[in-house]
Amino acid sequence: MLFLLMHIVHLLAVIVWIGGLVFVTGIVLPMAIKTPDPLQKVLTFQRIEHRFAPLAKVYNIITGITGFVMVWQMGWYELYFTREGWALTFMTAIWLFWFVMLVGLEPIVIKKMLDKMARDGAKMDIDGIFRKVKTLHWFMVAISLAAAAAGALVAHG
Repeated sequence: MLFLLMHIVHLLAVIVWIGGLVFVTGIVLPMAIKTPDPLQKVLTFQRIEHRFAPLAKVYNIITGITGFVMVWQMGWYELYFTREGWALTFMTAIWLFWFVMLVGLEPIVIKKMLDKMARDGAKMDIDGIFRKVKTLHWFMVAISLAAAAAGALVAHG
């Protein structure tokens, strides 16, 4: 029963998390990029990103806790770094990447970068920075979907 509950919560957290990422990447970023005024571009993205980032942290933590409970309960920890456990190892690596991004890099690097862009925007290549952010976001969407597909393989053989 615990495994089923953890699996349901895990799936729902992943769905909402990746859905939010796709929304930010496919809707918010293009909207911000098309904003002609550099300061408004930064402020638009910053307002939405700052609202989504705390939610993404919560989804990441829920996903991690439920994932590790399922791994422990099923004894799958022995599969890490084995040929049979490649999908489990991949999902965990992607989760760890996101954890570092959301808990480490986002508050330290990204927040400071956005604040600097808002303050010193005229001196920066804001369009170039947003192109890089857009590319990074699509990469994160791709690896997140790949991890979700790996999860389907684990769940359904």
